[in-house]
Amino acid sequence: MHKIQELKQKSLELLKNFKGALEIADFKKFLLVNFSSHTSGPAGMLSMLGMGESTALTLSYDPMRKLYFHKILGANQDLSQLFLYTKREPIMKEFFSKDPVSILKDFLTPKELELLGIGAKRKKMVHVAASEFQMLESMRGTQQKTIQLDVDMVYDNLESFIAGYDARSRVFLIKGTGGDLLFDVNFTPLAKKDDVNLVTFDVYLDESKEIGKHAYIMMDQDSKIKFIDEVKDTNVQNMLYCLVVPVASFNVP
Repeated sequence: MHKIQELKQKSLELLKNFKGALEIADFKKFLLVNFSSHTSGPAGMLSMLGMGESTALTLSYDPMRKLYFHKILGANQDLSQLFLYTKREPIMKEFFSKDPVSILKDFLTPKELELLGIGAKRKKMVHVAASEFQMLESMRGTQQKTIQLDVDMVYDNLESFIAGYDARSRVFLIKGTGGDLLFDVNFTPLAKKDDVNLVTFDVYLDESKEIGKHAYIMMDQDSKIKFIDEVKDTNVQNMLYCLVVPVASFNVP
């Protein structure tokens, strides 16, 4: 079997329990994904700087399940959808805050707040308390079509994975015995079968298991890669920062 085919099979084995929910244990990583959403490429980097974006931030808290959540939707309900969540007590009691920096500074560094454009744009934050039902029930199989997982692209090197087509602002990681899998979910699969919800992934296998030890993959203008734990340069024209988001489980809450 060709190595690439073997990597595809390893990837599907690691992803076999995926139903659409990703538990993120690291609250900082959850916040960074929540506020930068799933936008990628240059437009995504500009949005992370607050250009063209709403001046309102939103945090969604489920008081019944005691978790924060963020929904990333596909083009329609039959395509891939993600429910990201992290379990913890609420970080604020008020519905509205005019000074989100005073709350978020306990979790994000000044450079991360700058990268998100939160402090500079004087953004406000809304803390929504609501419990999700339809999407989660669908993921449990009560309303959903049969889910079928497949790999769209297997990348042979890390540079191609994070910047080959569109620059990725974040990737998910799940630990494996033969290497850690970096993956992203495709939201518009090309093939769609009747009675089947087809979900495809782009993947890269880190056999060194080094990437998961760090917070970001950084690529400079010369396409040189470093693994870093802290953002120091927020000039997105000089650097590409790709957030590494470890997945604690695929459990549907």
